[in-house]
Amino acid sequence: MIDFVERVPIDDVTGSEYNPRVITDDALEKLKHSIKRFGMVKPLIVNDTNNVIVAGHQRKKAATAIGLTHLPCVRITSPSLQDEILFNLMHNSIETSGTTVRVEEFEVGAYHYCPVDKVKIESEPQNVLICSEITKLMSRYGEWGSVVTDGDGNIILNAEYAYCARKMGYGVLVYAIPNEEVKEFLEAMGVEYGKYNFDNLGVKTYHQFLAQPKRLSTDGRQANSSILYEKYLIPRIQKGDSCIDIGAGRMAYVKLLKSKGYNMHAYEPSLMVKGANKLDMKGIIANILNAEKEVRAHGLFDWCVLEAVINSVVDDDFEKAVLTTCNAVLKSTGTLITCTRNIAYVEKAYDKTKLSAGAGDCLWYLDDKNYTLGVTNGIVFKQKFHTRESYVELLENYFEDVLVLSCTAGYVYCACSKPKQLPQEVYETYLEKELNIEYPNGFKHNKHKGLMDVLIEKVAERYSSEQ
Repeated sequence: MIDFVERVPIDDVTGSEYNPRVITDDALEKLKHSIKRFGMVKPLIVNDTNNVIVAGHQRKKAATAIGLTHLPCVRITSPSLQDEILFNLMHNSIETSGTTVRVEEFEVGAYHYCPVDKVKIESEPQNVLICSEITKLMSRYGEWGSVVTDGDGNIILNAEYAYCARKMGYGVLVYAIPNEEVKEFLEAMGVEYGKYNFDNLGVKTYHQFLAQPKRLSTDGRQANSSILYEKYLIPRIQKGDSCIDIGAGRMAYVKLLKSKGYNMHAYEPSLMVKGANKLDMKGIIANILNAEKEVRAHGLFDWCVLEAVINSVVDDDFEKAVLTTCNAVLKSTGTLITCTRNIAYVEKAYDKTKLSAGAGDCLWYLDDKNYTLGVTNGIVFKQKFHTRESYVELLENYFEDVLVLSCTAGYVYCACSKPKQLPQEVYETYLEKELNIEYPNGFKHNKHKGLMDVLIEKVAERYSSEQ
């Protein structure tokens, strides 16, 4: 049964440094009013070892402000950081539902645990992705959520959770409110009490391969062909040209073009072992050493490919590292062919009532800086989206000429030429950051120094022959 404590002293409950949501003063006032009006109808989720909040930071803040001395809490066993973030996202993303579930045991104005045989599913869920992630958390931690019903037992809040609990053989913790208060309650629940902010979540760079789009498979099938390659690079590149793909994914296109006689190179810091869920450190280092050998022998590259990689940065500083690297690898006559995911793609699917959107096999949570947290297979990763204007403005910091090749609902494609000369300290700082990222357990391969040094040397010479 769920580990629920209805009255935990408020001073015993502390916040987590990884809270992904912030609240405005106006929203806090509305949340305080809601709690005064209806009570704490939704428990906080806390770590059972120390009462650190996993989900419910804003409700604790509001409860403290109105003078409550105790909080209802569901306790779970020491979640991992990834799951702690995921609990918070799930807890705040199921505020409304298209699923119809009702309970046959409840108590109006109080908490009551309804056994599994009294939970009745009347329609299937609309958001299968959210249900999948809820179920995964239940399988690891047991029961962790609750629902709110009207005075007849119809679930009006968090029905997806009840659906998943029933399917897994669990009952549900229920708080029922009188029928005459339902309309006002649902209006209160429609208020966005917190906005996402992902600055301090500590999402790891080596998880960012999940943010990359699927490309041509290595067996040559065209199911996930790349428009960037097929339409904008391959028709332009000559076999005598040198090209490097920064963030090459599983390197399918690099291998394909190499097999056709093109001089292709790659750098993928999150390269995975084929058929296994682990990093291919030997492959990552080999890419770095191969690029170093090419630059020492033949100079900088004629072409650089950056396909949606700018979307997989963990923060703005890493964005600088990626684009500084693209700038540094190119000759004065070289060209960057790049694309970014269009923010319009997310906004089209994004539901601000649920604070999440789903596409393919991934859930998104969008903040005010156009960053999203993605969730797939229980792993949390970040993405950043752009408008046409914001991407051009960003690229112009690194290239004199930026040409928009096309702008679709999904992507913005650009060609960038005449790489700008950046200060040497910028190259030193950001090439180090991009070429020697931190891996699990703080490991760094430290095999990048040769490539970094030769790039800085060649960049310093890049325009000297023209002066």
